[in-house]
Amino acid sequence: MLYEVRLQKITPLSIVLALFLFLPLEASWAHGKEKHGTSGKMEDHMALMQRVKEEIPADFRIMDRTPVSPTEASLKRGKELYNQLCVLCHGVDGRGDGPAAEGLSTAPANFRDPAHSSFYGPGEKFWLITHGGRETGMPAFGEQVAPLDRWHLVNFILSFASKGLPTPHAH
Repeated sequence: MLYEVRLQKITPLSIVLALFLFLPLEASWAHGKEKHGTSGKMEDHMALMQRVKEEIPADFRIMDRTPVSPTEASLKRGKELYNQLCVLCHGVDGRGDGPAAEGLSTAPANFRDPAHSSFYGPGEKFWLITHGGRETGMPAFGEQVAPLDRWHLVNFILSFASKGLPTPHAH
């Protein structure tokens, strides 16, 4: 019998503890926060993104939309999940500038950056949320978050790119 972790049991304290467990491991996978900025660094970052993309199974790479409509209810649920699971690293506005971001060697994704947002499709985002990123230090949430909720989260993340707000820094 599989033990199911319920989302209600995830607390801010458990997220912080998980981050402390991932920080030492993440440093060896990291490409460095300084990869944001200069053109050479951008090329390194894009190469990392390509390597990550190649690890994603084709069934997820071909998905050009979510199977869940981005209704108001879906976006609301996605925002709740984002605030519980993602805001520490990715920040309130999805810019990759959450309070834990400074301590990470790999800069969290900036969902407001059009280059990043268009690089990974909805299926790829779902897969990354489910399995995490070995090279980036992104934790896996597949066992804590039900598939439907992961799609709500993808819908919310995709909504950052459509908000039209300028990004203070780009990948």
